Amino acid sequence: MGWIEESRRAATGAQRGGFEVLQGTWPPVLDGDGVRGVFVPSLGVAAGLGAYFRMLLGHDGFDPVALILLILSAFLLARGSILFVQLAQRLRIAGRARKSVLVLSKEGLFFTDGQDEQTIERESITSILEVGEWQSRRGAKRWSPIYIVGSTADALLLTLPPVFEEGSGVVVERLMRWQGVREVPEEVTHAEPAPLASQVYEDASRGIVSEGTLVIHHGTGWLARGPYASLALAVAIGVAMAALPNEARMAVWPLTLAAIAIAVIVPFGWVWSTRREIAVRRGLALVLTPAEVLMRTRAGVHRAAWSKLQRTSIDTKRVFSLLGGMHMAKTLVLKRKDDTPIRYDEAYLGVPVEVAQVLIDAYRRGELPRP
Repeated sequence: MGWIEESRRAATGAQRGGFEVLQGTWPPVLDGDGVRGVFVPSLGVAAGLGAYFRMLLGHDGFDPVALILLILSAFLLARGSILFVQLAQRLRIAGRARKSVLVLSKEGLFFTDGQDEQTIERESITSILEVGEWQSRRGAKRWSPIYIVGSTADALLLTLPPVFEEGSGVVVERLMRWQGVREVPEEVTHAEPAPLASQVYEDASRGIVSEGTLVIHHGTGWLARGPYASLALAVAIGVAMAALPNEARMAVWPLTLAAIAIAVIVPFGWVWSTRREIAVRRGLALVLTPAEVLMRTRAGVHRAAWSKLQRTSIDTKRVFSLLGGMHMAKTLVLKRKDDTPIRYDEAYLGVPVEVAQVLIDAYRRGELPRP
């Protein structure tokens, strides 16, 4: 792999000619969730201080305003902690932006941030994409990672941070010109499905796959969708009970403790039941073979031959959760001939839903597996 060493030299400026070299710049850290990573935790602290000041006023008995502020503070701090961690990750990437270099050669793509390196051969790239419909937003620079979708298990997905050029959209266009137009087979002939789909799935879960098979692992995004609001309510109830006079506290503590216990059990029970539901998947979301796509539920292994798939699409709907806030939930929809569509939530995918759609479409059109 001499081209990797040559690209490494080009990244340091020791070798020139025959390479396109892109130097990193400071990214738009405070775009979208970056601003919310500062704003939401601050509101949570302000609401908590407001509840504390209400308690200092010495209200006798139950104070509904303080309780509402406590619940609001717990909600905002829970969501704000997630956003703050994401902001810290953005700042870490921004701190390496000046050292980040993207090198494009005839053989492949080389990326380094000064510490880690990622490479992918040009011939193995299936697609290059930027997620989202950014035409309706102002400004070119935004925090939008670039996904380089590969065609092998060793290089299935390479994610580039938004630190190059005037924005991710500009970089994607440049990368697509560098990749060139790939020929699409006029006539597609798919392989015959295996006799036992369950055996193929079991082998894939143990890391045994046949040539031309790709595996999309299960994701952990579903953990953020749990009913965690009851935990915030439990905290607020506990603080409100502690603020009651002794006589009133002794009178209501059995019922209050029962309410707190139920509020705590609900999210943990949901996590346990969901883990039990997805345990049969053995850590896999989708298995893409040259003949079909496989997925598993408690009812068994479901299979859909590529010749039976008409099209793929992504459904979106606006939902709210305590940890995710108000966001767009995405579902991958596989429409089959003379059969019900298959729907797969992005929260259970180990890759962005757009990446899964690109891979499935490549198999359906005969672009994958590569000869």
